[in-house]
Amino acid sequence: MTDTISSSPSAPAWIALGVQHAILARAMPVLRHDLAGMLTIMRMGAVVLRRRAADSAHEPIGAQLEQQEEHLASLAESARLLRHWDLQGPQAPEPLAATVALARQFVQPLLAMRGLALELPGGDTPALADVRAPQQPVLCLLLGAIHLLAEAPGGPPATIRVSPIDGRPGSLRVQAEGHAADAPPAASTPGMPPLDGAALQHLARHLGAQVRHGDGWVELDAPPVPDKPARR
Repeated sequence: MTDTISSSPSAPAWIALGVQHAILARAMPVLRHDLAGMLTIMRMGAVVLRRRAADSAHEPIGAQLEQQEEHLASLAESARLLRHWDLQGPQAPEPLAATVALARQFVQPLLAMRGLALELPGGDTPALADVRAPQQPVLCLLLGAIHLLAEAPGGPPATIRVSPIDGRPGSLRVQAEGHAADAPPAASTPGMPPLDGAALQHLARHLGAQVRHGDGWVELDAPPVPDKPARR
């Protein structure tokens, strides 16, 4: 008898979690940079405050304390983003506009480093502002779709455009446009294979969503909003 992962009933879930990890791992450098950068600024600010507090002739330090409070608020917000690395993550329905904006925050710095443009619809677009969907599944799939096109074997596109799909609430289309001939290749992670459409579709099925893809495009349908438990 051969005991292999493919024969395990939990194998599909493990594979889906591996794909989810591969997607979120691509966003970790951005979050790590934000956290480390803010901590460095706060450490330098603390040194300045200590010196000014010791100098009674110096001007009041109220303005510097306000800056430190702002830095702490920014640091706390970056730390809260780590909740998206939980296996379940935030499942509460959120407007698609908020999820698209969060995806921009995670992915745009990496694309900009390679000279790739990311175009998203405005947050007041009715198809995004009026539709709510579980945030974690949509965020993972949207990030995966963007990275899938940005890491295309034939070369990266000049622009990746995200737009709602007319007549299909809760659906998004991610489209590659042009060709960035001078863009450097995406940084590879040792031991982690590149994303592909089949992996993204497997994750979508695990999350209760749907993904379709072709040459230079990906479409995703958000999973349905779970019913609220009845009050007793």
